Amino acid sequence: MKHIKKITALMLAMVLAMAMGITAFAEETTVSTPSITINSTATSEETQKDTTSYKAWELLKASIAEDPTSEGAAQSGGKVSYYVTTEAAKNALSSLFTFTQVGTESKWYATPNDGLTAQDVVDALKNKTDAEMTAAFGSPIEFAQTTPGGSATSGTVDAGYYFIKSSLGSNIAIQTLTAVEIDEKNEYVTDEKTIPEGDKNSEIGQDIEYTLTVNVPASANDTIVLTDTMGKGLTYKSITQDQNITGTVSEVADATGGATKITITYTADDIKTLVANGAATITVKIKVTVNSEAVVDTDIPNTLDLKYGNNYEAVPSTVNTKTTKASFDKVDGDDGTKLTGAKFKLLKGTATVNLVEVTPGEVYRVAASDDAAADIITEFTTVGKTITINGLDFDETYKLEETEAPAGGYNKLTTPVELEKNETTFIHADVENNKGSVLPSTGGIGTTIFYIIGAILVLGAGILLVTRRRMNAQ
Repeated sequence: MKHIKKITALMLAMVLAMAMGITAFAEETTVSTPSITINSTATSEETQKDTTSYKAWELLKASIAEDPTSEGAAQSGGKVSYYVTTEAAKNALSSLFTFTQVGTESKWYATPNDGLTAQDVVDALKNKTDAEMTAAFGSPIEFAQTTPGGSATSGTVDAGYYFIKSSLGSNIAIQTLTAVEIDEKNEYVTDEKTIPEGDKNSEIGQDIEYTLTVNVPASANDTIVLTDTMGKGLTYKSITQDQNITGTVSEVADATGGATKITITYTADDIKTLVANGAATITVKIKVTVNSEAVVDTDIPNTLDLKYGNNYEAVPSTVNTKTTKASFDKVDGDDGTKLTGAKFKLLKGTATVNLVEVTPGEVYRVAASDDAAADIITEFTTVGKTITINGLDFDETYKLEETEAPAGGYNKLTTPVELEKNETTFIHADVENNKGSVLPSTGGIGTTIFYIIGAILVLGAGILLVTRRRMNAQ
């Protein structure tokens, strides 16, 4: 698995918001042209495809240096007064502020409840939909990052008190009596893709199970789409989804590269429910099979793309597997001449590996699950050329078992020959045959049988001699 990658779930700086927020109701204020700028503090990798957008609703309007004259009006001694001009806005904020109307005018001054903080405002409004916010406070001001990971600027706004929602689900409440600039506090969710360590090297026909893990932030409230792209050489087999959440799965073949894409879509409601239930992780397992199109000694990629909402795509997460090859020549043990007519089996452990002939007498590959039975062989014959076998797992041990020796008086090998390897590849082998009588191997019975027979004869003669002497003595 590769280094942990991150997708964003933007958490704006509430500490700054609280310092700039409700407590300013009675302050004497220096005024400049109000605006809102939000700066990203994420790394370039985290924001590679992040173009976060924002919506800002004006909760309260602000009057600079206004002293309300009506008795009982809020903040009558201050230099900034906050108010609303609609019943809808007043009703939406009634749990946070006390409102006082001046005369019969559609203008209600706001007094914050004791101890009210910006976080209290966020908590009261964060679960309202965009439509509900617009119905209460009018259309929002919308702005976005113009470049991934860059700043987002609203331009000039009215002086007031605003609730800002990011496209990534986080919120903030701020006042805009002047130009406001905020540095994001990004707490990124991670997405990770892994395979078992032993599957980084694989054999054609082998199943590999990839694990996709997505950590979902508490602020997430939008659609998440996972796209798993299998490189040429992999065939999709099955999927196992997290028991906490079930996405919609679709399979799409990519005709241009021969790859298959598996897309898993989780709706915004799915994500909200997941977070509400306290689960913060999505885990998916995708099983694939290494197929006959796998190119040896070349990484076969499997790539995860994650998209959140309409404004964020995670940096792709890719893991690889790889098959390899081995080669050998069948040669005369004396002069190195390549021999024909030797038959072999390829063994993995004690099991015979099924093969498919690619080039007769020269190139073979490990059989895949979709190969026709008629194409599968268990033995092959040398024709005086180098034999190459593709689709092997470098982590495994393979042996060549000779089942028939070359013609012309050559002796058949009595034990399988192991294919040796260095740190990265199987080493080309010369498998030798010799002519003539087969001499016993070291540790074999050899001449021992003759010593045994001789000893028995000597012992027998001794017994016979003793017996005759006893008979003569009688």
